[in-house]
Amino acid sequence: MEEWVSVSFAQDQDGRSFRQTRRWSAMPKEEEAKPPPTLIERIEQNDPTLKELAGFGGYGYYRIATALRKNATITSFKLSNCQLGGDRDEGCIYLMQALIARRSTLKRISLARNFIGFNGAAAVANFIRASQDDPSIYHSIRLDLLQNCFGDEGARVIADAITDGTLQDKAQTIVDIGLEKNRIGNEGLMYISNMLHENNTLHTLRLGKNDISYEGVMKSLVPVLKQNTTLRVLDLSGNRHIGDLGAAALAGVLSFNQTLETMILTKCSITEEGAKRLLQALYNYTSPSAVLEQSNHTLRELIVCQNPILSTSFVGHTTFLRDAIHWNQQGIASSRIYKLNSFLMSVHGPRFVHSTNVPIELIPKLVHKIWRIDKSIDAVYSYIRGMPEILEI
Repeated sequence: MEEWVSVSFAQDQDGRSFRQTRRWSAMPKEEEAKPPPTLIERIEQNDPTLKELAGFGGYGYYRIATALRKNATITSFKLSNCQLGGDRDEGCIYLMQALIARRSTLKRISLARNFIGFNGAAAVANFIRASQDDPSIYHSIRLDLLQNCFGDEGARVIADAITDGTLQDKAQTIVDIGLEKNRIGNEGLMYISNMLHENNTLHTLRLGKNDISYEGVMKSLVPVLKQNTTLRVLDLSGNRHIGDLGAAALAGVLSFNQTLETMILTKCSITEEGAKRLLQALYNYTSPSAVLEQSNHTLRELIVCQNPILSTSFVGHTTFLRDAIHWNQQGIASSRIYKLNSFLMSVHGPRFVHSTNVPIELIPKLVHKIWRIDKSIDAVYSYIRGMPEILEI
């Protein structure tokens, strides 16, 4: 608050002079409220509350990319529908160059629905290579490229970037990649499968709604999945030409692959024949040894909805399919016990009870007791092998 003092001299009625002092002050002006910082200012000033960039806030991609070069706080980029494709994919190229230059931790990059073509895919590949050079900064990145249009050639450059890092003993940084709706066919699947053969960090691969057929699945993907030990989630939904032949090939994988946990096969034109092959892979009830050694005990989620498989004759099998998945969700040891018990009850239960006078409800406990002593397939099978009547099919 500002204050003023005025001194003057005056005379009273008798003519005597005296000093007169006056004080007054002005009310302070209200400070004008500062406008909130713009998105560009928050990026350039490393706003600690700005951890995720969702959209460009009305700015162009060049202005945002320039600001990002000065930023070290944003760890997640959700840039769907930001018009980064087209015009030779300049928007995607500027953005990837900025992410390489900033050299700061990243956890997720989503460039979905930007209609990025080959040039943009090549820019993404350059970023992947740069990230492999500095694993202390870049690690465990989730990369979402849903609904772009880079096709087989774009899949090739991205897969090659990941593969090159593996062959050069560089750190792998991509753990989750989404390539749905990118016009990827069997040729692109071949490049991706070759990458899976070398890679040991990717745990989620999403290839839904592309142009993949059963031929690509059988020729390229299946041989790799039989050996891969890191992939946990595989999404092939919406590839309508996979059909029963592709489902049967994938069922064959499940007997070898004991690390895959989720397989999504919605809208893949799978009928009752293909569904039965998948069921048998999860619960092979042809013999006790098949139950223990040839059934898959790790797949916890199999999504096959929106396929023409629900015929009247298959309804009875849906319960087995649901039970097999539920048993797998309990863990490998529990899955083996539950499936073995189901086999004994459905096929050999009455004969087993009659010949040994053991109540059928105690079978899981007996198997579990053996499992506590020796958690191996051989131990349980040796127990079963000691009862010849059980082995008769």
